[in-house]
Amino acid sequence: MGGFYTGTDLADKVFYGFRLDPDTGNLNIEILDGDTPVSLPQDNVIDKYDYKQWFWSKDTVQFEWGNKGHLHMRLI
Repeated sequence: MGGFYTGTDLADKVFYGFRLDPDTGNLNIEILDGDTPVSLPQDNVIDKYDYKQWFWSKDTVQFEWGNKGHLHMRLI
């Protein structure tokens, strides 16, 4: 469908969005489900507070920092 999702494609999935806070250097992972709207960055518009990466998943995802500072994702 040319990169567009229909209304039911994401209905049973949870949104995981990654934001890097430039003021503190913190990585924030936002987990949204239900009726919470998601605002993705616009093409060719750079906002330092926008999501840097994101994905939707049917599976529950657990995040933890590894001993070498790498972010680990585990599907539960």
